[in-house]
Amino acid sequence: MEFQTILVELDDDAACTDRIRVAGDLARRYSSHVLGLTPTGFRLEPFRSVGEEARRYAEAAQQTLRRRAQLASEQFTRVLTEAAPGVPHSHRLVEEEAGWALATTGRAADIVVVRQPLWPPSTPPLASEPVEYALLNAGRPLLVVPEGVRSCPAIHVMIAWDGGREAARAVADAMPFLRRADRVTAVAMTTPERQEEGAPLEDLLAYLRRHGVDASGINEPDTPQPGPALLAVATALGADLIVAGGYGHSRMRELMMGGATRSLIRASRVLVLLSH
Repeated sequence: MEFQTILVELDDDAACTDRIRVAGDLARRYSSHVLGLTPTGFRLEPFRSVGEEARRYAEAAQQTLRRRAQLASEQFTRVLTEAAPGVPHSHRLVEEEAGWALATTGRAADIVVVRQPLWPPSTPPLASEPVEYALLNAGRPLLVVPEGVRSCPAIHVMIAWDGGREAARAVADAMPFLRRADRVTAVAMTTPERQEEGAPLEDLLAYLRRHGVDASGINEPDTPQPGPALLAVATALGADLIVAGGYGHSRMRELMMGGATRSLIRASRVLVLLSH
């Protein structure tokens, strides 16, 4: 599988230009179409028989949405044309909350390029960021772009491996990156119980070799804070892309992220590909 359709989250945040450039870099490399998505953050409900004031509010809100869509489309086209001339692209405005829009629109894409949430978290403990909701509901890999990252060379890819279903899904989704990487390192950091349940690191390395990926493996000791530990290993290795499974918490129908996943989403300074 290659990345034929790349969805990129658009907004007025400072890192939006970086995400567009990353999407353009991927599209140029994989001959892809880039779809820019502007979610409004809410659905504009129709107003019927509720008075003149409500009608004026609806009209003003529609005008604001049209202006926002126009600005987003202009920025998207300008930056993408500069970063990746000739790459086919289109823009879509969705009048929905950002997480829902990313999840539903992303189901018809190969990869979803999203912003990195703030760190420390700005949301309440039981709330989820749009990227977290999209991860658990899109059925597609998410590429989390930290501010200041403007390309996706994927020269040295680090796989966070625990032998579980989510990690296996992430490896399969990341195969276009893995096949082109100069170096791939699989890092196993798991509990003895998980080791008994999941696929061993040696099996992963053999699987990758059959796909033409010559990867090396590292066993790291288990730790109560695997997220920061994985980020530290990625820094030591000089990896520019982390591939990991995205784990949800059982409470609140998995609206909360597992601790390691949330750390990777919010605190990484390099690109992170996550699959659930």
